[in-house]
Amino acid sequence: MTQSKVSHCGTVIRVDGDTVFVKIEVKSACSACHAKGLCSSSEMAEKTVEAVSSESVSAGDNVIVEMEETLGLKAVLFAFFIPFLLLAGVMFTTYYFTSSESLSALLALGVLVPYYLLLVVFKKYFKKRFVFTCRKISNISQ
Repeated sequence: MTQSKVSHCGTVIRVDGDTVFVKIEVKSACSACHAKGLCSSSEMAEKTVEAVSSESVSAGDNVIVEMEETLGLKAVLFAFFIPFLLLAGVMFTTYYFTSSESLSALLALGVLVPYYLLLVVFKKYFKKRFVFTCRKISNISQ
């Protein structure tokens, strides 16, 4: 069974040892719409991604940045789903025992601080697990 990958085209900004810094354009679904000039919902942003490359690349090269789809789902789990469960769990539990809305809201928000601090502490672990790879785009049409 093959694993599907999420990929984006980008341009190498700089190379630092084994790490390649790639600039990619992240577009919303409607940014390619013909009426985007009349609408305020179209958005496009540039992101810089750290990747590893098995090929020799240099600044200015066009590359494809890839990541396994399952890693993207794990990232969503750690960044959004677990904090939501913590927030809701603490809020409803505190409200059940104290009947104080303000206390339950403060404790629910307060529990997110140590959670995100733990993510920062384990940043090196996540950096090893969530790896982008890049490969050169072959320019066949030239």
